[in-house]
Amino acid sequence: MTPARRLTLAAASLATSAALILTGCASQEAGSAATFTDSRIAETALSSEVAMILEAKGQSPTTEDASLVQQTLGRMITTFLVDRLSTDQGIVISQGMIDGMTVNYEAQLGGAEALEAAFLQENVAPEQIETLLVLQLQAQELGYVLNPSGSAEEQGLAAFEAISALSQELETTVSPRFGTWDPQTLSIAGIPNDLSTPPVAE
Repeated sequence: MTPARRLTLAAASLATSAALILTGCASQEAGSAATFTDSRIAETALSSEVAMILEAKGQSPTTEDASLVQQTLGRMITTFLVDRLSTDQGIVISQGMIDGMTVNYEAQLGGAEALEAAFLQENVAPEQIETLLVLQLQAQELGYVLNPSGSAEEQGLAAFEAISALSQELETTVSPRFGTWDPQTLSIAGIPNDLSTPPVAE
């Protein structure tokens, strides 16, 4: 498994940005791809992220890809949860930490272009890579804070369990058109229906 593959899977399973998300509302209202007790992810925000990936792949931003939509929404939900936990724990990720991880992965993969290509295979556009790196760093820091004496595996499990618990506490829900959110796996389950392509972002 390549370093990019390991990083993408780790971040996605624990975890585009919080700026994409917030407006206050607890119920599943029209135009919401996902809701929390005090926030939501708008369908237009989801559409913007999906379009970014499609364009990076050389496809039309209006291409219908239900699986991609579902995967992207799951990543956005987990990103929100990890960011909320990190804030609660006082975790701050510096630009130096991000740059260091970027250099490390570029060295392993053979440069910036190789890094971008590897992540694009995992449906992560170049503009979204830094968010994923931040997510990975936050997850690592959370594991250390929650279980400072544990092994890397134990710390990862502690972070995962905390994220799952927060998801349940915030009553995370996705619109039925995209499937069903599973807080135990931090992913969207179920086959999306024909309405699963969100509206094009303005």
